[in-house]
Amino acid sequence: DFAAQADAPSGLVRVAASTVVAQYQLVPSLPGLRNRYPALRVELEVSDRLVDMARDGIDIAIRTTVNLPDTVIARRIGTLGRALYATPDYLARTGAPNHPDDLRQHQLITNSAVGSLNQWPFVVEGKPRSMAAEGDWRTNDTGLAATMVLQGLGIGRLATVAALPLVAQGRLVAVLADHVAPQSVPIYAVTAGTRQRLPKIKAAIDYWAEWFARLEAPAR
Repeated sequence: DFAAQADAPSGLVRVAASTVVAQYQLVPSLPGLRNRYPALRVELEVSDRLVDMARDGIDIAIRTTVNLPDTVIARRIGTLGRALYATPDYLARTGAPNHPDDLRQHQLITNSAVGSLNQWPFVVEGKPRSMAAEGDWRTNDTGLAATMVLQGLGIGRLATVAALPLVAQGRLVAVLADHVAPQSVPIYAVTAGTRQRLPKIKAAIDYWAEWFARLEAPAR
């Protein structure tokens, strides 16, 4: 009825997220958000860099870091793991690596902006081990890295939230699954402290917390 509509969250919510989270997580969630809150509008600010929320007019930042100023509130809404993937076609051409050392004979796709993403973590014979991946192909954008892997250019370390649906479709295959340490990290919805109580912002964050929980459920 009209009274319920008048009380429903409404207005524009500006959301900042990394390319890969926006493309593979947030965009697929938008039809459900629209069904629940028809008066909400969403603007996605997509970049792998950390935004200045006040300067850029961002209502919600989806981040995996908690090195944040005291002026913001961070609510955990999910987790982000990373693992190695390639296309079936690439592995058919090259053969699948059986051990992390085998990666030296492979084409690798790495991140030119965030060096820590190129320290690939493994567990070998029960012991943690890290390998500095040297990229034959490099990009500063996590979403583009996923596209490069999908093109069959080589093996890349991708967010599991992006890769798992592509594995289910047969478009990607997990590489060295028995050796890769996923190093899952929390995903937070970050808001300026004074804005978290706004109905439109609370509604969006509550919805995405449910959405991420549903996506993670089968892995438990």
